[in-house]
Amino acid sequence: MALDTFKGQVALVTGGGGGIGRAICLQLARDGARVLVTDLNLEAARETLRLMAGPANHLALPMDVTQHSDVEGVIAAARDRFEAPPSLLVNCAGIADLGPFLSITKARLDKMMDVNLKGTFIVTQAVIRALLEGTQGEGEGEGEGEGRGSVVNISSMAGKAGFPDHSHYVATKGGVIALTKSCAADMAK
Repeated sequence: MALDTFKGQVALVTGGGGGIGRAICLQLARDGARVLVTDLNLEAARETLRLMAGPANHLALPMDVTQHSDVEGVIAAARDRFEAPPSLLVNCAGIADLGPFLSITKARLDKMMDVNLKGTFIVTQAVIRALLEGTQGEGEGEGEGEGRGSVVNISSMAGKAGFPDHSHYVATKGGVIALTKSCAADMAK
């Protein structure tokens, strides 16, 4: 069943090339959103695009969530194609490299933190900044709806509970949960 809630909105989905991200892209397309399907794997993003309703209304782009330039490029592509920045962000990109606590190297920890936590932070900050651009200094009632949007961060139950062989994964997912709450409080001011 399609909903009108997202009709016409520009939605950016990270990790849209598979799994939960792909399912979200497909549903948003059915609900009338114009979707930016992003993934580190461009071919996977293109496959999602091929499966979507009205593929001409959407865009598949490569994006590394840890790279500011990639994120800014996707936001610029949204402005070029849809004449607006994303007003809906779904942070779904993530990795899971599990192992016993004492086997986790600094490199593995850094990679997990970079993708799962820092990537969520980087993309969220860039999208919110893009939404707020152009709304500064406007009078009351002008630009109604501009600067408004929604951010959905996909985390894991692992972020609320400990599991064997998940220490660095749990740390990132708990961080995403805390980041989401803190960002919501900041943006509600």
